[in-house]
Amino acid sequence: MKGLWTRFLWTRSLAGQLIGFMLLALVLSQGISFIIYWDERGHALRQALKEEFLVRSASVARLLETTPRVYHVDILHAAGTNYTRFWLTNEDPVDIAAWQQEAWQQLKQPLPATPVHEPVPPAPDTTASAGKTAEAGVLVARPASAAEATAWSVLSPAAWALERPARYVRLDEAYGSGLTVRLANGQWLNAAFAKPTGGPVWLSQSSVSLAITALLLSLIAVLVARRIARPLQRLAYAAEAFGRGEEAVQLSEEGPSDIRRTAEAFNRMQERLKRFVADRTRMLAAIGHDLRTPITSLRLRAEFIPDKDMREKILSTLDEMQAITEATLAFAREDAAGEPTRLVDLSALTESLCSDLVDLGWDVSFIDSERAPYRCRPAALRRALRNLIENAVRYGTSARVAVAQSPEWLEIAVDDDGQGIPDVQLEQVFAPFARLEGSRSRATGGVGLGLSIARTMARSHGGDIVLANRQEGGLRATIRLPQDRAAAGRAR
Repeated sequence: MKGLWTRFLWTRSLAGQLIGFMLLALVLSQGISFIIYWDERGHALRQALKEEFLVRSASVARLLETTPRVYHVDILHAAGTNYTRFWLTNEDPVDIAAWQQEAWQQLKQPLPATPVHEPVPPAPDTTASAGKTAEAGVLVARPASAAEATAWSVLSPAAWALERPARYVRLDEAYGSGLTVRLANGQWLNAAFAKPTGGPVWLSQSSVSLAITALLLSLIAVLVARRIARPLQRLAYAAEAFGRGEEAVQLSEEGPSDIRRTAEAFNRMQERLKRFVADRTRMLAAIGHDLRTPITSLRLRAEFIPDKDMREKILSTLDEMQAITEATLAFAREDAAGEPTRLVDLSALTESLCSDLVDLGWDVSFIDSERAPYRCRPAALRRALRNLIENAVRYGTSARVAVAQSPEWLEIAVDDDGQGIPDVQLEQVFAPFARLEGSRSRATGGVGLGLSIARTMARSHGGDIVLANRQEGGLRATIRLPQDRAAAGRAR
């Protein structure tokens, strides 16, 4: 699975990779920033809500101490909000667990719509406060219980507006707070606040901003990637065509400096290779042409040799040299001719060649194949195929030819019924002038250039020739040509 994912990731287009990496960087950077921002925002919001809660609680405490007790319940209801509740108790809320339970029950109760004028609980007897308080509004100077010590905390003068100290506790819910303060009449004002967190993160303005930024970056990445990929695609098509032996045009040397230098290097390489091949072909043709004169001179001198047997052997050798020279010249002429590349149907070309050879009396059969359009140099490919069929008929008595296609390759297979070739010699037979037939007779073994020329023709199209012994006997020679990806790319 990991290999498939890696192959999928690294074989996608440049635009896809650029967009993917830019979005990944955006998500990581925005995610980290969002986490930091969300934490700071939450801290600031909690602090603001706490301050608002404490200010409201202090205001309610002042109001209760300055109004008749008959209005206290209505004041408590009026001061409440959707997230805040106030209530009075006569006892010191030492049990924090019981107080928290009471706070949640208060928060769940709806606020009354009209004044209720509920009965006011009697004020506690502050005279019998032996050991409880020194004066009204001052916390009892006594040891705190374990629950109180671990839950309640006395607010600092900077956080609490009244001189009378208050105790504060955090509730379980987010942003939840609780407060209790003793009033001047001895009662305890209790306040609870709990507000749920905001809406879902994905509906926040940060998420919308992230989505808009990702969209803009994707559009920019597409434009940048296309500007970079277009000259690279032209370079890929030109390299593919040049590797197939087509006459590749000069690439335009424009764009970013890296792309421009790449195009310049490709153009220089193309010129050097064409010059090298042309020089080699001219040298080969010159050697073949120059050999004609000494061969002819030797033939004339051999005619004056009195020993008939010696004369025949020398003339036979000269004939073989003449054949090799003519084959070399023919190959050089065809290579130098520069046959143009054009689109043909390989199935039709192969069938036509087989029909021509059948008319010459050769035992050749063609297996019907589907249409196979292909850009090539038809005469060169026809000659390579003819050499393979000729070898099949010469050494295997008959030839069966078929065309097959795959997503990557287009293959022309030639099967015969001969004895095959030893596996160790399957590559040796492609060497120039290599012959497995030991008689050295040109009538039975040729000059040893057929397979070499055929492979050269196939490789000039970007393909190759592969030999393999068949399990049922005989040899299979396959011309394997790459599918025309450059043409497919231009079609897209």
